[in-house]
Amino acid sequence: MTSPHRSNTDAVAELYDSLGALHDQDHDGNLHLGYWTDAEDHSSFQAATEHLTALMVERLAPRTGQRVLDIGCGTGRPAFHLAAGHVVEVLGVSVSRRQIEHASGRARFLRLADRVHFELADAQHLPYPDGSFDAGWFLESLIHMPDKARAVREAARVLRPGARLAVADMFHEPGRDWSAPHPLVTAVPLDAYEPLLTDGGFEVLDLTDVTPHVRVPEPVRHRLRSLMLEHRAAWEGSAGGEAVEALLAQGTDVFRTPGLGYVLITARRR
Repeated sequence: MTSPHRSNTDAVAELYDSLGALHDQDHDGNLHLGYWTDAEDHSSFQAATEHLTALMVERLAPRTGQRVLDIGCGTGRPAFHLAAGHVVEVLGVSVSRRQIEHASGRARFLRLADRVHFELADAQHLPYPDGSFDAGWFLESLIHMPDKARAVREAARVLRPGARLAVADMFHEPGRDWSAPHPLVTAVPLDAYEPLLTDGGFEVLDLTDVTPHVRVPEPVRHRLRSLMLEHRAAWEGSAGGEAVEALLAQGTDVFRTPGLGYVLITARRR
């Protein structure tokens, strides 16, 4: 019998295998949300996603020569961002074979393959020895992990004592679990993160609710909707015509989910 964990992992891998290349075309390689400074910030989605990555790098505070684990690496753009600005080695892991192939090819193209590597691996069952890494992050990947406690314990196991862990994740507001109907994500309330990390072997150094900053400004939403219309056939091929029709319906704000919050966390391995 297939376990719920394995079923979810396979489904997440299938989703990102099918959407990875399309998302790379439309959103310049980043699979996570963006960060806008304030209501007057109308930066492009690509610029805003890079801003969020920069905030994660800041929280990680990488030092020269460190080995960093990118847990749920997507198509690798955050790892490249990190390696471009710091002399570190990055290992990215994903359950999506297509993501790993894409990211590895991109690393060769950028001439970063000597320091940035990608491997097929499940965050809840990491195939690495204890204390293998100096730092790590979950950049919008915990949301896909049904056994978050195990994923955090695994991160603690492979990180050295004193190592930093940065987390960017979506949560749900009390009584508004937007993730309930979605089989591939499981959101938790904001107050669940500190005990999750503490019980998993970390000390929480900072936990900041940045929900207002990830809400896509109206001008940016308009540009993204136009982009979806331009590539509508490709989106329909991946997500299905009915789903795309619902996303593009007048009055629908696909970028604003009631009850969805966003948190940035810095922790240290005890």
